[in-house]
This record gives sequence, structure tokens and C-alpha cells, in this order.
Amino acid sequence: MNHTAFFEQLRAGNIGSVYLMEGSEEYIKQQALSQLCKKLLPEGLEELNMTELRNPDADALKAAAETLPFMAEKRVVIARECKFLEPSRKKEGGASEGSDKADDIAEYVQRIPPSVCLVFYLKGKADGRRRLYTLLKKQNAIVDFSPMSEGECNAWLRKSMAKTQKNLSPEVAAQMIFTVGRDAAMLRQEMDKLCAYLGQRDTVTAEDINAICTRSTECTVFQMVDAQVAGKNSEAFVLLRDMLRAGEERMAVLAMLLRQYRILYHLRSLMDEGTPSNQQAALVGISPFFLRNNQQQAKRYSKEKLKQAYDWLLQYEFEIKNGLTPQDGCAETALLRLTEILG
Repeated sequence: MNHTAFFEQLRAGNIGSVYLMEGSEEYIKQQALSQLCKKLLPEGLEELNMTELRNPDADALKAAAETLPFMAEKRVVIARECKFLEPSRKKEGGASEGSDKADDIAEYVQRIPPSVCLVFYLKGKADGRRRLYTLLKKQNAIVDFSPMSEGECNAWLRKSMAKTQKNLSPEVAAQMIFTVGRDAAMLRQEMDKLCAYLGQRDTVTAEDINAICTRSTECTVFQMVDAQVAGKNSEAFVLLRDMLRAGEERMAVLAMLLRQYRILYHLRSLMDEGTPSNQQAALVGISPFFLRNNQQQAKRYSKEKLKQAYDWLLQYEFEIKNGLTPQDGCAETALLRLTEILG
């Protein structure tokens, strides 16, 4: 199940005995664990009824799960990271290291006591080939915390702001997502800043986003390309300097430049072919909200010019990654060469 389904089950009081929380969206995952504990543990007795273990062995995990709760219906056992869900290492003779213990835990979760809620909490993704993972999947006990889609993120952002008595339209929410990115922790930080900035005002505007929100690398690269295609090369270099001073890696900037020129080239091709605008965003993989801005960039140059820029970036990145060209100054070199190509 995804995190939305998990929260719905939690609100309905439909709580299982075992969960695996996996995926890279850490902020929402932490919120899910916090709300699960709040739902199960009586106020003031949390520490007496919760055990946190880090990469526990089978015996420690079972001992914690078998401990009876104190003045509560359930205790919560949290296993942060777990070798029984990681890729197995082969020992000499072909047997997997710790396979007996892994099987033991897999068997145990099928007969786990009703007095415990056991949560396997992973920072990344588990190994789907492990027996424990397979059993948890059959029990619908796996909660996926992958990054939110743009639609999910938009809805979550508006709902979160509404809880603070601030109104955020879908269009302004889309601008905030483009500006900040889809990482929930970063968005939460920017929401707090917006609330402080707005004061008693209850509606967030596009101007507020531009004034207060920290821009993601993707957003800054878009602005840099926008300045470049508009012939404002000095502005483009100022934006590049600011990114590098903020600690952004040059290769990351180069990768984002490559992505943006790929979008512009393919978008210009679709425009020349007469593809309807309502299909273009999905075909090039961008937000429909920002289709118009990308179209305006693409219209400034012919498909041939944009292909030349894209092909050069592709070849330049290939040469750097294969040691044929030095990496030093690659972002600055790319910006200079693109200026020459677009001429």
C-alpha cells in the first residue's frame, strides 16, 4: 500500500500487527511512524511500551516482541534497518549468510502475538527477493514511501497549508513544487517560512513564492536557461555562480542542463509537428503548469539549433564520464559553449 492508504487505515483504526515501512520519502515516513505510535501508545506510557532496535538479530527481535505491554493493549517494536530484508551474502558452499535466522524471523511474523505491533523501518528499499519481504507483501503489510507524484504532492501541500489557515490554489501549489521540489521535508520547511512571511494574510500568491521560497537546482537551472535563451548571458552566469557557491556539484548542473535542453528540443519537435498542447507536457515529462514557459523557451530557436545544443551536451557529458575530458569547470564550459551554439 502507499502512504495515503496507510493513513486512511490508521484513521479507521484498522491497524495491523506488523509493517514494513520502506522508501526514500523520509519526512512522511517519520510522520506515519509517529502517528502509529500516537494511536497505539497511551499518553505518558510511551517509553514503557516502545522498543527501538537497530539492525537486531533474530533473538533480540523476538524477545522485544514477546514482552507484554504495560497498561496498554499493545507495545510497539521498531526495527530500524534489518539484515533480514537486505540482499543476502553467500557463504562458501552456496548457503546464504544467516539464512536460518532469516527463515526463523519469516516464520515468526506469521504468528506474531496480538499484543505487539512490529515495524520494520528502512531508509531505502528492501530486497524483494527475501522470504520475509514476500510474506509481508502477502499480508499487505508493506507501506511504500516513494517520492510523491506531482498530483499527490500538490494535494498534500494544499491540505497542509489549509491546516494553518492559509489558502493555496492548485496553480500556486504547482509553482511552489517547481520552485522547491517534491521533497516533503523541504516543502514543510518552506511552508513554515511562508506562514511567518504572510502573517495575518490568508492567501498565498505566486509573488510570495518568488519572494520567500528557496529554489531547487532544477528551478534555478530553468531560470538560467531562460536567461540564456533570452540573450541575458551575464544573468545566466550569475545564477550559475550562486548555485556553485551554495555547494551544488558542477556535474549535477551539467546533468540538469542536459535535461532542460532535451526537453526544449523534443518540445520544439512536437510543436513543429503540430502535436496538441494538452499532449505535449506528458510526452516530454514536465508539469502541465510549466508547459507554457518551456514552450516560450523552445520558440526562440529552431529545432535544428536546439538539437545541436542537446547533442553537444550529450557528447560532452559522455566524454567527462569516460575520462576523455577533464571535469574541472564543466558547468562554466557548457554555458559558454551553449552561448556560442545558440549565437
